[in-house]
Amino acid sequence: MHGMARYGLELLRAMLDQGGEDLGFGVLVRDRQAAGLLPNDPRVLAMVCNFAPYGLLSQLLLPKVLYQFRAEFYHCTFYAPPVRFRGRILVTIHDLIHLRFPQDHGLKHRLFYRWAAGPAARKAAAVFTVSQHSKRDIVELLGVEPRRVVVTPNGVGPAFRPLEPEQRAGAAASLGLPESFILGVGNPKPHKNLAALVQAHRLLRERLGAPPPPLVLVGVKPGALGGLQSGPGLRLLPHLDDAGLAAAYGLATAVVIPSLYEGFGLPALEALACGAPLIASDRASLPEVVGQAGLLCPPEPEAQAQALEGLLNDPARRAALAQAGPVQAARFSWAEAARSTLQTYRRVLDGPWP
Repeated sequence: MHGMARYGLELLRAMLDQGGEDLGFGVLVRDRQAAGLLPNDPRVLAMVCNFAPYGLLSQLLLPKVLYQFRAEFYHCTFYAPPVRFRGRILVTIHDLIHLRFPQDHGLKHRLFYRWAAGPAARKAAAVFTVSQHSKRDIVELLGVEPRRVVVTPNGVGPAFRPLEPEQRAGAAASLGLPESFILGVGNPKPHKNLAALVQAHRLLRERLGAPPPPLVLVGVKPGALGGLQSGPGLRLLPHLDDAGLAAAYGLATAVVIPSLYEGFGLPALEALACGAPLIASDRASLPEVVGQAGLLCPPEPEAQAQALEGLLNDPARRAALAQAGPVQAARFSWAEAARSTLQTYRRVLDGPWP
């Protein structure tokens, strides 16, 4: 449960916590198993739609589903709202990576933004996004009026908090993690830049003159990142649930988020909430999320290796960052995102807005 799916579910939960009895949600899901993830609340109705959220089939079938439901509006929490739907639409656009990095995503994505996502965003009653950086991209690349773009940053789930001292030994053993390690979280997509982190880890060995703490990458299958395989200095973990991921953050000697582009940067926020000493790229939205609670550096391997060397050799700095992280993370909450989202819903329902 990452990215847009995480956003939709956490936002729904938080809006239910804040909303009154006049609030009701019809939630589109792919199958009955997915419906089981939804909150058990009488205000929530699961609607099973057995088609993918992206592509031509969704564009053809989704308007029919929405007309039958007769909702006051449709909030599309990902970037593919149905262009042919004539009802009121609100849309969340998390990032415009397909347009900022077209070489990594191909012609079909650019065409989709040109013929579907872009026109839908321009006619939407409101466009939500998760950072000021993404808002600037939406205004520049999609031509949406700035006043109709509402920034509602992501929050962090309750699983992500610092480990208690008595939890540490048991958590490391249960995950099979070493006593000291450097953690990276992401996926093999080029903009996540994890290949550069692997190279930085190799450079770190040269800088230290000795083997550094092993590098653990979460979200990467063996062979998926340039053929990399797990070995003595590298551990690949394709998946961790929230509890396991929170424990990994809390145990890590340092966490590195080297992304070239993020619409928000939820792994960085999760790491801060868990009290992990954090190094993050100084690109896109990451400085908004990290603030002064982590080290920001260029995403190139040499810069990452230099930042890691400094942090590994400075226990006091690591301790200070561990203290600052949860304070910074507390500035972001799903409750605040829900409050702003519900406020926008009601403004839209009251009449033309803005």
